[in-house]
Amino acid sequence: MALRSALPEAPVSLTDPLDEVAKPAPGCDVCGALARQREEALDASGRFYDPSKASDLLVEIGRHPHKEGRK
Repeated sequence: MALRSALPEAPVSLTDPLDEVAKPAPGCDVCGALARQREEALDASGRFYDPSKASDLLVEIGRHPHKEGRK
């Protein structure tokens, strides 16, 4: 009798939710400030390393309204 593997046929591949990062709108000071704060929060060498805050800032960038809309 052949042994059957306990693993599924193909491995499950999960994507990183931060791969598709909301881009700050060009020329928007608010988006630019949020992006800078996010970079600070992701800087593991800095005092303010906070991945949770970085995620929150990413959502805020994505939700920031613009009259022309995002491109």
